[in-house]
Amino acid sequence: MAATRTAMVRLSALVPERALFRNDAYRRLWFARVLSQIPANAVVYTMLIVVVEATGRSFSSSLFVAAYIAPAAVLGSFAGVLVDRFPKGLMLGGAHAARAALCAMLAVSIDNVLWIYVIALLFAVAGQLSGPAESSALPALVDAEEYTAANSLNNLGGLIAQVVGVVLLPAVFLNTVGAEALAIVAGVMFGLAAANVLLIDGLAGPISAVDMTVQEAREQFAEAWQRLTLDSVAYLAVTVVVLANMAGLVVATLLPRYASQVLDIEIQNAIFVVAPAVIGMWASLRFAHQVAGRLSPWISIGGSFAALVVSITLCAFVAPMADGMGFDPQIARIIITMMLAPVLAFAFTLINVIGRSVVNERIPREMQGRVFAAQGTLTNLASIPPILLTGVLADLMGVPPVLFLVGVGTGLLAIWFVARNLARPQAVVR
Repeated sequence: MAATRTAMVRLSALVPERALFRNDAYRRLWFARVLSQIPANAVVYTMLIVVVEATGRSFSSSLFVAAYIAPAAVLGSFAGVLVDRFPKGLMLGGAHAARAALCAMLAVSIDNVLWIYVIALLFAVAGQLSGPAESSALPALVDAEEYTAANSLNNLGGLIAQVVGVVLLPAVFLNTVGAEALAIVAGVMFGLAAANVLLIDGLAGPISAVDMTVQEAREQFAEAWQRLTLDSVAYLAVTVVVLANMAGLVVATLLPRYASQVLDIEIQNAIFVVAPAVIGMWASLRFAHQVAGRLSPWISIGGSFAALVVSITLCAFVAPMADGMGFDPQIARIIITMMLAPVLAFAFTLINVIGRSVVNERIPREMQGRVFAAQGTLTNLASIPPILLTGVLADLMGVPPVLFLVGVGTGLLAIWFVARNLARPQAVVR
């Protein structure tokens, strides 16, 4: 255990936030997050690849992503109230155990596209509980002045989970022993994460004995949302995070077809082209604390969002830019994409780190589970129509025009929400 703690403290120098890993409770939570996010990323990406290869259409990938995010649109309010009323450790442990069981189902159903859609939906139901629980558990384990640092370290864990879960595991397993073996390994990792999270001091507590109806859940969810709208900074931070994640989901959905249409490479190799995004994510985590300390949330989140929109829009012009570089067009398109990926990842990561920290700082702790669940609900509600629409449009008119529409449309939506918020009378937070 001492060796593990030393290794994690050294790892934290990448951000750098060494002191937090000396906090046993936080260190266990961080390790459980990584241990669960690696298989989550690997399983979802693998299911997406299997569906796209089996059907060969952009709309199929859009339908898969819509099925994966749909539960948040239905269960968001109920999940948020559960997270606020029950011990975070119990919620996290149960969610991880449920996904371990689903991995076992996937291992025996990998050749059935319909079952993959069903498993994706159930997988997302469990994730709808674990996400808000992890985010709202932070104030119970660290001090207020450490929120940004802790969120940076959490995103460092997310970066590691993406590299291992999206880049390494699928590449190794899909090219060797197959998706079934990957699902089994993922199930074991979820089981270990469930066992680890139940040992965290500070996340235990009594189980609520009060009956909770759907109407009560909605009322409590509405109460938290009303409290959020009274704080213009927190409200706009959540709004921008929702728009950024909506755009990110659409771009991720289009990535397999972008690989084949624009880059002319195999779908499973697309992840290697966007691998430089890791650099942008690391840089964002490395400097998030300094940015949050020196700049206001308006400037830091707004500037990052502008960079995100510009990066997505430029992805639509990769082919014409490559044609003007004077050498092999395919290589040029790959190089340009690899240059845009870190910028897009830097902006996306910074938006999420600072946006989450704003909520941790400004919203009462007992409401944060509902607020983070609301953020997830809004993201998924807002994402389903454009994901399905862009899947259809990509089949009809190609991926580049759709990426242009996504970039410009997301930017215009952000301007509209900001103008609307600034125009309304500012309420007083009591």
